[in-house]
Amino acid sequence: MGNSHTAPVRGRALEMLSEGEPAGQVAQRLGVSEQTVRRWRNSPDPEPDLAATRTRIRELEEEVLVYRRIIDALKEAMPPKGATK
Repeated sequence: MGNSHTAPVRGRALEMLSEGEPAGQVAQRLGVSEQTVRRWRNSPDPEPDLAATRTRIRELEEEVLVYRRIIDALKEAMPPKGATK
């Protein structure tokens, strides 16, 4: 959702808004349009979702590795099909 340099500016804008600073003043101080500041204030922050998604991806990657190790161990423990006949 935009450029990477926007995230710190957006974060600062939201911080200033939460401290009661008017959107027009925030926009002027940060060098962005007032419309952008208002949009940031009214839209959900994408970063928590992104962080949660990255965490979930790491968890799933670790889970895949565990299952691969289990499969490899079972392959070693079980003789190939038809080998004992």
